[in-house]
Amino acid sequence: MKSKVKKLVLLSIMLAIAIVVGYVESFIPIPVPGVKLGLANVVILLLLYEDNIVDAFIVLILRIFLTGFILGTFLTPTWYMSLAGGILAFLIMTIFSRFNLFSSIGVSVLGSVFHTIGQITILIILVSTKGVIYYFPLIALLSIATGVFSGIICILLRKRFKLILSKNSN
Repeated sequence: MKSKVKKLVLLSIMLAIAIVVGYVESFIPIPVPGVKLGLANVVILLLLYEDNIVDAFIVLILRIFLTGFILGTFLTPTWYMSLAGGILAFLIMTIFSRFNLFSSIGVSVLGSVFHTIGQITILIILVSTKGVIYYFPLIALLSIATGVFSGIICILLRKRFKLILSKNSN
């Protein structure tokens, strides 16, 4: 019973961090529409690398839903783009974090690029035009940069995260 409570508290803290980071980064001005740093993704990466795939997915979905409510974007095109991108990125990051072919940086970059693919796909469906595909190269290039940034942060935090988990495993 005690370990379940600890796990619930840890996941609640991780969810809160992801929501706050996602909310704060929505105010960081980036001159290209639709581009964010993706720092909330670091939480998902940390959970994936601790073999908490189900927990990572739950945190991802709850973060997207709750951030949608907080920002007032729930069930808007932006929200659907976030959901599609998040799920696609999660699937890719889950697969590639298991192969150990890439570092956290490589997995983060793949997740970031596939998040963009998911967003663009939903945008094409929603606006019924393929013209937005021309926006993809710019966004994909920026996704690589933001993925590298998030991956570096993940590497720096993984050691601390392991320490927290090992101290709380008793």
